[in-house]
Amino acid sequence: MLKRAKEKYLVVRTHGLKSHLIDPEDIRSWVFVESDESLFEKLSPTLYGSFFEGPEDLSNVAKVEDVCIKVNSFRARRIISLSRGTRIEGLITTFMSKYDIENLRRIVFSLLFGRKMEELRLLPVRFGVIDVDKLSKARRFEDLLEMLDDKRLKRLLSTWLSGSREVTEIDLALDRYYIDKLFSHLKDIKAGKQSPIYQIVYSYAENVFLRTLLKAKYLEVDRELLSKAFHRIPFKRLLAISEKTETLPEFLDELVNLSPYKALSVEIREALREVGEPWVIEHVIGKRTYTDALRISLKGSMTLAYIIMYLVTSEWESQSIKTVLLGRASKVNPEVLYSLLAPPSG
Repeated sequence: MLKRAKEKYLVVRTHGLKSHLIDPEDIRSWVFVESDESLFEKLSPTLYGSFFEGPEDLSNVAKVEDVCIKVNSFRARRIISLSRGTRIEGLITTFMSKYDIENLRRIVFSLLFGRKMEELRLLPVRFGVIDVDKLSKARRFEDLLEMLDDKRLKRLLSTWLSGSREVTEIDLALDRYYIDKLFSHLKDIKAGKQSPIYQIVYSYAENVFLRTLLKAKYLEVDRELLSKAFHRIPFKRLLAISEKTETLPEFLDELVNLSPYKALSVEIREALREVGEPWVIEHVIGKRTYTDALRISLKGSMTLAYIIMYLVTSEWESQSIKTVLLGRASKVNPEVLYSLLAPPSG
């Protein structure tokens, strides 16, 4: 009873925290702000303003990424603190572990490509799922393997080292590792497949997988590598389309024939035509992820699903701000950006 009461308190607190997010229409209006100085004034009163030092930061892509990650980390840590001792604590931590995994990816690539460690730029966030600080001290790939505590990660990288050593395989394998960890924690909390918390995490994992496929098709990654990395994944229709297509246009042509993905396919194609930059793929996937989370959470606004929805909404807020700033840096027409930031229709 005490644990259930704590979970209800966590959900109620999350409702309060969500009310402090930036109004999406305010962000949308920022596309018409003419100067960095004026836009900086808009951001200054927000949580983001705590991390931007001046207007010049708004055109620094690396700085923008770091600030958005810091904001989401700050919010997630508050939720994790409130969730101590509840069923969802591990799931929330795993949800945010994508940042630890991204840092591991950067360490791996730094070692493989022979860059000096002082040039390694890690994301400014740690969630403790992987000991990033310790791993960043590795000087050789073999040293990294010795330092890893996670047995599955150690096996994953060891298998790669003794195999073909195709670098793309590691990239894809780390995405698969993250998706599998999400599903593992769903089993831990014994969530039924019809429950809002199961549906929202399942939908989120599907969108992570979809983003990976879109990125891979854009880069024309060998479809056999994709099949190898994601065999037996629950999203069979998406994997089947991946296995029969090589390029992004081919993949989108197939997606448009499936009703759940038709709007996504059309929006990505139009966004690429209007903007011509690959970051719009991330934006469109972010919108779909947010739309799905919002729709599912409405079925259970006082359930644990609402907490995941809050984290997804926070990330969508950051993605929207990045779209404004990246669009300005790329000289994209403000009307096009305004359209990209239109409220989700689904």
